[in-house]
Amino acid sequence: MTVILLAAGLSTRMGCSKLLLPFHGKPLVVSTLEAAIAAADRVIVVTGHDRINIENAIRKYNAEIVFAPDYLKGQKYSTLRGVREVKDDDFAIIPGDLPLILPEDFKGTEKLLQTHTIARASFNSIPGHPVMYRNEHRDKLLSYPGTMKEYLKENDIGFYEGSKGTILDADTKETYQRILMKG
Repeated sequence: MTVILLAAGLSTRMGCSKLLLPFHGKPLVVSTLEAAIAAADRVIVVTGHDRINIENAIRKYNAEIVFAPDYLKGQKYSTLRGVREVKDDDFAIIPGDLPLILPEDFKGTEKLLQTHTIARASFNSIPGHPVMYRNEHRDKLLSYPGTMKEYLKENDIGFYEGSKGTILDADTKETYQRILMKG
């Protein structure tokens, strides 16, 4: 399994580079990255906005770093930059701002790829991350004209009931504060 960790966004709702906010004495993105590394054979981190600081924060970890030059066009372009790096492996997509996600959330979701070509973690029936794809979706995603959400709606998805960390992302100051209280 290859995990594509998205770390390219502008953090506009947060008002600052959310992935670098402190969480247990380290940048928030590092907690998400550590869970991905614990669960996957390969992790690709896609950077864009605040690239240098994010890359410096994760450089010592066993992850490949790729830059998405068109990150300003939106998350789909950063996602596809990571998908292009996947070769013959099943893959997962996850935003970098889920510091409470657990390695078990990845592993439980991955088991569903035995019976579904796409699997997604959820919590209390709320769709979350990771979203995992069998490799047969790689080329389809790269040529798909719509959004990632539209692609998911057109396919059968297996849902894994994971931890609350699968849905608790740090998009705003309020959600960041909730994460700090739970973490």
